[in-house]
Amino acid sequence: MELEDIPAEVRWEIATKAALASAIGYNMAFREILGEETVQKVEEAITAEGGKELKNIADSLGLPAENAIEVDDAYGFIGMAIVGKMEYETLEANKDRVVQRITSCPNLNTHKDMNAPIISMPHLCQVYSSCAVEELNPKYTHSFSKRMCAGDEYCQYTIELKK
Repeated sequence: MELEDIPAEVRWEIATKAALASAIGYNMAFREILGEETVQKVEEAITAEGGKELKNIADSLGLPAENAIEVDDAYGFIGMAIVGKMEYETLEANKDRVVQRITSCPNLNTHKDMNAPIISMPHLCQVYSSCAVEELNPKYTHSFSKRMCAGDEYCQYTIELKK
């Protein structure tokens, strides 16, 4: 068998799952060795920088981010390229505000598959998402109102003009 025999979509799924599993493994090991407080600071700094990088990726792909719909499209498209495909539905979308409901998250699914504790995921997801959205367009902000990793049935977020 050659690598090219494996369909690109399957290779992509394997790569994203392996990357998530590796990050979760590092997370668990660092917590055990360094302690919770130190790991939280490091995770937050790394996650924030990861979110900010979305702007560079969006620019390299020519993705616009002039209004809430475009910001959400870039955020979602790049996010799924990084962590894998999510299942979601749009509840509201106009140039000033987008509300999305996520019903399947690859990051959460990988945590569950690995029986890994979901320690800082709600906070880090917010850090990542806020940094990504505000870097894509500083006029907009991101907030979650529901989170599966915190026990809700689905995730729900809003991207909207800052007040």
